[in-house]
Amino acid sequence: METFAPTVRMDTLRIFLAMVAAEDLECRQYDIKNAFTQSELQERIYLSAPEGIPVRYGHVLRVLRSLYGLKQSARDWNQLARAFLVSIGFKQSLADPCLYTHTAREIILLIYVDDIPAAARHGSQLDWFYKKLSERFNAKDLGEIRKILGARITRNRQSRELFIDQEEYLRKVLDRSGFPNTTHKRKEIPLNGYNCLRPTKQEDKRADITEYQQGIGSVMYGMVFTRPDIAFATGKLSQYLKDLSEYYYIGLKGLLRYIGWSINDRIRYGPVTDDRKQATKGQLVVYSDADWAGDQTDRKSTSGFVAMLYGGAISWGSRKQASVSTSSTESEYIAMSTCAKQSQWIAQILRDMKLPKYVGKDPYTVQIKGDNQGALALIRNPHLHERSKHIDIQYYYIRDLEARRKIDIGYIPTTDIVADGITKPLERIAFRKFKRLMGICNTEPGGVIAER
Repeated sequence: METFAPTVRMDTLRIFLAMVAAEDLECRQYDIKNAFTQSELQERIYLSAPEGIPVRYGHVLRVLRSLYGLKQSARDWNQLARAFLVSIGFKQSLADPCLYTHTAREIILLIYVDDIPAAARHGSQLDWFYKKLSERFNAKDLGEIRKILGARITRNRQSRELFIDQEEYLRKVLDRSGFPNTTHKRKEIPLNGYNCLRPTKQEDKRADITEYQQGIGSVMYGMVFTRPDIAFATGKLSQYLKDLSEYYYIGLKGLLRYIGWSINDRIRYGPVTDDRKQATKGQLVVYSDADWAGDQTDRKSTSGFVAMLYGGAISWGSRKQASVSTSSTESEYIAMSTCAKQSQWIAQILRDMKLPKYVGKDPYTVQIKGDNQGALALIRNPHLHERSKHIDIQYYYIRDLEARRKIDIGYIPTTDIVADGITKPLERIAFRKFKRLMGICNTEPGGVIAER
């Protein structure tokens, strides 16, 4: 009755690609043909004979392999792949069960069902892996990685740059939503304030809820994978999926117009320049921010974080807080606690990849930046009891991390904090800077990078 099968997290995939660029690794992609049927079925399952297959009277067929369509097929295949990789010397990650490393041969690989991107310092090590893979499974070498899960991968080996984008997928979303010519309708920010996010009133005109839900669902994949710039807008619009007024639909159309205008935008992983005001050598830095009482309906705050590695965003999140904060210090403190948990997971991924130097000088201490001095003082000084006695105990986890030097918290001005646009709608100039700080750019023909 066990049916769960893990798939690689998008954050892990972005970290993997950032490290491929930073270390100038050879990176290839492999595909397993008919992956599910490679594994033997653990349960006894019988089926009636298809028409044209002669079976003796009183007999049925027994299923021996994990056929496509069975609930347990994905799990059976994942367990088979894991057993094979471990048998040839790979070690499974503690943080992501779909990340494997081979210490002796310096190979890093990910598993997403039947897709396997792998990276190593020398092509000969990948040749060895493909030989072993082909001996056990019906595998195909797809060559240098260029596309994965619908995202395009573009590399410049000379400058150690790598770009990821979903232009093709987002164009299909726009066409399906009835916005084929959105690219020439200029809209440079995804959300104009909170005007379209007010509660639905009885007299408001209602919109087509099915079309709205389909639009939000389609955009969500782009936001999760390659477009952190639309994380706040998508998150806010997805909070209104039941009693739908036309105000929300206007907000969705504005978001689609912005996507059409910025269709060529992509995340860049590459050398960090001096004007980016980030850690040297492209090391991991996590930025935390909160929009205090930003929701006009229930006055709850929005938490946000962006994790930067080698010049580009590798993890981000925008989420409404569960409780009402009575001060900006409290909302920022709660946001930083959530951010700290994510930072520890990312650091573990880098250590599992055998690349702890990108965590920082100390591979167990992560840099976290915030723009609220009160929240930073609350973390460092637990004696501030009167200001914090009502905060839920789950958020004090960050104090323990700081005391054990698992995190190194520091102040950064609001104008330079990368997570600012994850928690609130920004004006055009501020939003453009927010995108630049996250490593989002537009690559014009000929390789010239233009900021949008």
